[in-house]
Amino acid sequence: MSFSHTLLQRAQPYIDAQVKKPFLQGLINGDLPTACFEYWLRVDYPYLFNFLKVLSLGVVKADDPQDIWVMLDHMRAIQDEMQDHQKHAARLGLTHDDLINNKMGPLKYSYTRHQLSAAYQGPIGDVQASILACQWGYGAAARTLLREKPLQPDNPYKDWFAFHAAERHLDSLNLSLDLLDRQAAKSTEEQKAHMERIFMTSVEHETMLWDEYYNMTQWESYPLAEAL
Repeated sequence: MSFSHTLLQRAQPYIDAQVKKPFLQGLINGDLPTACFEYWLRVDYPYLFNFLKVLSLGVVKADDPQDIWVMLDHMRAIQDEMQDHQKHAARLGLTHDDLINNKMGPLKYSYTRHQLSAAYQGPIGDVQASILACQWGYGAAARTLLREKPLQPDNPYKDWFAFHAAERHLDSLNLSLDLLDRQAAKSTEEQKAHMERIFMTSVEHETMLWDEYYNMTQWESYPLAEAL
């Protein structure tokens, strides 16, 4: 089994856990509170801006022109996803400013720092390892849910599934897996173990974030005046 598919196999139990989360069950059942979905839009849109920064570092770290083209393909995919977010926002009456002028929740912010740190400190393999969970997980979860329960025609979140379960995203995913395997082929066991740790930390963030979205977690205001 290839290095990349070994990673996905290890992470599969997390996908199995994710699809049972209230947020994703609300999406497939069509009864997720609109406020929860809006929260996800508001914190995920700035996360996608961060994703572009991570990919930019991937371009800088790439020595092989093939890896540069992979990063550029990922950028096009993220732009497509941002446009999809904008469509959801317009349907809900949210403006573009509503999407960009937001503070991410604690765990979402932690996830961006993890990805940026991996991209700054490591080679192209670490960059790809940090973002693979997002590239793979959403589609895997969406397709799993659709296999388990038919989507009702009046489900208000059917467009979310239409985007994230689309087969066209598999092409970019395969580019990601191929890049990881090419990097693993010339890496030491220690380097491969490091890529695996980066990937699994991302998987853990992705899994826990479904609870943050559902709970609409906000930073607690610290009572500085009282503390002083």
